[in-house]
Amino acid sequence: MTLSAFLAGLLAETLRDPRSAARRLLALDPPMEARWIGLLLISVLTLIAAKLMLASVPAEEIQPWEQVWANAWAGLPIQIASLALFAVAVTWIGSLFGGTGRFSDALLAVTWVQGVMLVPQAVQILIFPVLPGVSGLIALGSVVLFFYLLSQFICVVHGFRSAVAVFFGVIGTLLALGIVLAVLFTMLGVLPVGPEA
Repeated sequence: MTLSAFLAGLLAETLRDPRSAARRLLALDPPMEARWIGLLLISVLTLIAAKLMLASVPAEEIQPWEQVWANAWAGLPIQIASLALFAVAVTWIGSLFGGTGRFSDALLAVTWVQGVMLVPQAVQILIFPVLPGVSGLIALGSVVLFFYLLSQFICVVHGFRSAVAVFFGVIGTLLALGIVLAVLFTMLGVLPVGPEA
């Protein structure tokens, strides 16, 4: 089986039966170097997708933080750090609740789910110029899909049974990570710290 055929099959299984796909993915047990390379690759593709999306948006409607996120020199390190920190949080918080997952598996799961999200994002980029309303609906659906897939994958990583409990854990973790990023953006001068006089 070729790599492209394997990835296509794993993608289809992820959408059809995410827990089965997660077990199949973790069973591959790639070396740590490959996991970091995968994280870097997905981060680069995410950055490219962000730049393509912003290319269809009028310049005056682009927010400062979006410009930073799509900038290779700032956005790529932030993207890599965000995914890595989230994998750390998934490992640590999961262990507090009796989870048995390893950081290496959390990193692999987070990277794969982020990679899967590039598919609806690509569709969104293609139709945004002609059907911006539909593109917005796809974006909303992508958020729901992201939380659903991530919750299911984390269940497999840690051996949890309740995806609902994991979902709320993911929400809390992302809120905390969002605060950290907001502070970082403020320090970089791309988010306002208060109303102008």
